[in-house]
Formats: sequence, structure tokens, C-alpha cells
Amino acid sequence: MDDTNDEARVADQAQEQILYKAEEAAKIVQLTAYWLRSRAGKGLIPHRRVGRLLRFAREDLEAIKDMSAQPAKAGRESA
Repeated sequence: MDDTNDEARVADQAQEQILYKAEEAAKIVQLTAYWLRSRAGKGLIPHRRVGRLLRFAREDLEAIKDMSAQPAKAGRESA
């Protein structure tokens, strides 16, 4: 095996496991950090606690985006 490929794979895995601060997560999901903190504090959205610190994993952000998806409204039928 090539050591460079192994290092690249480890770096990719590490990048996928990054925890984001509320401000960083807000930019990704296009919401405010205040909204994220408020909802996480109430247990309404997925999040992580590292000690007292609030963090969001990539999976949390994907779940938040999925939660906010709205189905398309059916159009009115003509008479």
C-alpha cells in the first residue's frame, strides 16, 4: 500500500468527523447561530455536547436540513 493514499484516507475521515461551532454550522445550513443555539438548548434539533460546549456534526446538520424541508403544495385545479 502507498503511504500517501493511507494519509489521504485518514485526512478525509478526520475531515468528515469535524465538529462545528454554532457560528460555523450556521453558515453551512444558512441559519443564524442564535437559532441553532436556541433550538439545541431546548432539545429540538440534533447536536453534540462536549463538556459544556455545543457542537454540531455533519450528520446533525444534514438532519436539521431534512427537518426543515417542506413538501410542495398541490396547485389549485381549474373549474
